[in-house]
Amino acid sequence: MKKSCSKRIYLQHVNINKTQNGGKRMKIKKVLSLACAIAMVAGLTTGCGVGDKSTSDSTKEAKRSSTKDSIIYGTPTAPGGTFNPVVAYLGSDNLIDNIVYGSLLSLKPDGSYEGYIAKDYEVSDDQKTVEFTLNDNIKWQDGEDFSADDIIFTLEAVAKTDDDSSKVAKIVGTQDFIEGKADSISGVSADGNKLKIELTQSYAPFLADVGTLGIIPKHVWGDIPQEEWTNKTELLNNPIGCGPYKVTEYKDGESVTLEAFDDFFGGKAKIGTFIMKVVNQDAIAAELTSGNIDIIDVKELKSDEVKELEDAGFTKYSIADNMYQYISFNMRMPVFQDKNLRQAITYAIDRQSILDNIVEGRGELINSPFIPNAWSTPDASDLNDYAYNPDKAIELLEASGWKDTDGDGIRENSAGEKLQFTIRCSNDSKTRENAVLFVKECLKKVGIEVEVSIEEDGVIAEDCIYNHNFEMYALNCYFGKDPNPYFWWHSSSASDEEGVASFNFGSYKNASVDENIEKGLSTMDQNERKAAYTEVAKQINEDAPMVFLYVQNREIMCNSDLDGFDPGTFNVLYNVQKWSLAK
Repeated sequence: MKKSCSKRIYLQHVNINKTQNGGKRMKIKKVLSLACAIAMVAGLTTGCGVGDKSTSDSTKEAKRSSTKDSIIYGTPTAPGGTFNPVVAYLGSDNLIDNIVYGSLLSLKPDGSYEGYIAKDYEVSDDQKTVEFTLNDNIKWQDGEDFSADDIIFTLEAVAKTDDDSSKVAKIVGTQDFIEGKADSISGVSADGNKLKIELTQSYAPFLADVGTLGIIPKHVWGDIPQEEWTNKTELLNNPIGCGPYKVTEYKDGESVTLEAFDDFFGGKAKIGTFIMKVVNQDAIAAELTSGNIDIIDVKELKSDEVKELEDAGFTKYSIADNMYQYISFNMRMPVFQDKNLRQAITYAIDRQSILDNIVEGRGELINSPFIPNAWSTPDASDLNDYAYNPDKAIELLEASGWKDTDGDGIRENSAGEKLQFTIRCSNDSKTRENAVLFVKECLKKVGIEVEVSIEEDGVIAEDCIYNHNFEMYALNCYFGKDPNPYFWWHSSSASDEEGVASFNFGSYKNASVDENIEKGLSTMDQNERKAAYTEVAKQINEDAPMVFLYVQNREIMCNSDLDGFDPGTFNVLYNVQKWSLAK
């Protein structure tokens, strides 16, 4: 089966966990618009993001949803009903998948691994063989027994996809299987409760790519041609997993209801019903205070609104987000080949004011494509902080021949070409929109005229990402399960052909960056990877191919009666089966 990249490549950028080598290019077929999905996929990460719990001194008691044996999770993004982790593409679908299906490993809030379907694993000294020991007595939600064959089936299904096949590409025999030279992936074998996976080489993101894959049942999907999976609406809406919750009702555009699975191998969930409810972004506070929802991300609310909710008795959790905001230059354009211009634009933007006044201090500035507190993030002293310096911006602009010779306030070059650009901005975040409008005013002060175009996600996807029709654009990028930056920054991940998209949207290319990205992929040693990624960050920081704006804190408000809620950056629903409600 070949999944349509049109549904995924843009979504993966704003809500992704692509961590693998490969940099595929895929032609557009159909573009779906996206309201930015909440990225709540469990996975390997960075050692960051344990939730910081905040409670008000208020004695008020928050209202709770209708029953004492249910929890209602609010989301502004409607699930698509594609509840199969091999073909799911929306973050809200992935969130449901995370509690319906199981994976070999799970991620704790502190960034370390723990067993899930696998109770243990060992990596060989040469880092080319990984052996998992599986838990006993795992049941599928239809009563069938789970086996290692289900894991092998899932890996082979992933190998047949366009978007995710690189997750298993380093497993011995995968290429022969993809090309039809073999009926199975030879590097995967099972013996009782032991699963052995052999790799062609040491590959750093392996545990992130394979260890956190949701496992699907062979007895349900095995007899259906994979190219037909996305058409099996009944199976997709009513999935069979082995996780703590089972879907009992899906209402398109409204909600998903799940009930605790009695035979979950980790013990039946303490809360009987989990509901995901679609909530209008403008009605978050009202939905909470009325008791219609118990948990929701509130980072788009103003600080005073968040404070009012805390005063009303709700508990706030602040965690490091895995998403950074940026403005990208189209490096295909000759004008943006000038590093002086790119650096000047960065110096001209008062990013600290954006953080203080628009983000309301609820975040952190960044200067490279690695999020704060991650093990892969370079020391601040290794990077230029691009502190607001309009005088430096003007110096760089004039050094490149951009001067205002006619006194109209807009700089031009010797050919009379004006320094005028349009920044295209996705409309899914008011905070980002306001930041970009402020950027316009900053650039005006140094003689750069900017028009801001706020557009639907689907328009941005098709026109900018596939057709490369932009000068500058503002968007967000999610830091994936593994810090591997190959898909975003390796030269092979760029596409200059109209109608062909890849993840390096701005088409930045640098041989030194490529070399160090590849070094970081070739070892599982974290110190060696950190050294390689520091060099990547330093070069990108120097070249300034995009303006890195900020990482906004992720703030989750929940009912104070909920016990056991322990969100992390990449695993918001960690240990959901152990949550409980005060009686």
